[in-house]
Amino acid sequence: MEQPIILIASASFKGSLTNIETTHIMAKATSNVFPNSKITEFPLADGGEGSIEVIYKLLGGTMKTSQISDPLMRKIPAKWLQKDDVTYIELAQTAGLTLIKKEEQNPLKTTTYGVGELLKKSATAGNRNIFLGVGGSATTDAGVGALIALGVKFYKKNGTLIYPGTGEDLSEITKIDTTSILPEILKCKITILSDVENPLYGKDGAAFIYAPQKGADKRMVQLLDSGLRNCAEKMEQFSQRNVSSIPGAGAAGGIVAGLASFLDVTVVSGIDTIMQMGGFENILKTSDLILTGEGKIDKQTFFGKSLSKVFKLTEKHNKLTFAFAGKVEDAVYKKNLQKILFTSITPSSMTIENAMLTAKTNLYNSVSQRLKLYKDSFPS
Repeated sequence: MEQPIILIASASFKGSLTNIETTHIMAKATSNVFPNSKITEFPLADGGEGSIEVIYKLLGGTMKTSQISDPLMRKIPAKWLQKDDVTYIELAQTAGLTLIKKEEQNPLKTTTYGVGELLKKSATAGNRNIFLGVGGSATTDAGVGALIALGVKFYKKNGTLIYPGTGEDLSEITKIDTTSILPEILKCKITILSDVENPLYGKDGAAFIYAPQKGADKRMVQLLDSGLRNCAEKMEQFSQRNVSSIPGAGAAGGIVAGLASFLDVTVVSGIDTIMQMGGFENILKTSDLILTGEGKIDKQTFFGKSLSKVFKLTEKHNKLTFAFAGKVEDAVYKKNLQKILFTSITPSSMTIENAMLTAKTNLYNSVSQRLKLYKDSFPS
């Protein structure tokens, strides 16, 4: 029997398995069914948690670790990647929601100060091209914390200097001073990896859409949105740049708007850029079968998420695709997708809690079963 060429590209199963873990589990199951097949592992990343490990896997380079401030200003080890004269930074390493306990989640109290510390390390190391992935933040500080770490000064009405820059500080900003900003950062081109298109404030902005996921109640959301409006007004008056309404300004609690107010910033699609880094489409074109997956596949999956990018390419090149998820919404099965077969890896009688605990085994078994059926029909 011929051995198929197989591309395995999975997103994370949030709360259970990372993108690298899910892709590797699928590959292990695949190699047991097709021991002599050519298997390529390409974990999906869009700039959020785990992106730096994926970029390292794709490009190589030197992975560094520095002691950096977490969202609550506690020192933690954070990874950042250097490849030639380019630095790759992941916000989730320093300001990520997974870095704090559930009872600590409060976007009025969290800061992106650590992101600024990483940007500073990169710039002072001589790198002038910085890629910053911004998914998975615990913050809604409009990047004020990061800017403070880079030397920008924000003042309250009474002349008090704001430090370290949290969500609750935004409504207090009355004056900005950039005379002490790190000179090296002004020489850097910062490419932000993000697939979020939300504006900075308003009903579709950073506070209303994302802050509840970070521990904010309705009162906090209102305070944060008001603060974002004030911060945007003060930053735009100072920098003469209209950044609050640019697509994606509200990503990661508004850090896009904050950095774009003072630095050389370009925003690009995270998933598209990382796919291009690894030559994803070329690998896909030469594969016989694609395996992919994420924690839940529903209607939202088809609107800009990582898997939607995979599906578009597999349809474009007419490639058979097996898509696995902890749960597949019923409506997805009804979609007229001839080459994509969906599989829920969770037994119908299993609770969500048990499904998350047994995700590794469930995924391995589901992939194995699906591939054994495929093997029986593969041409000999």
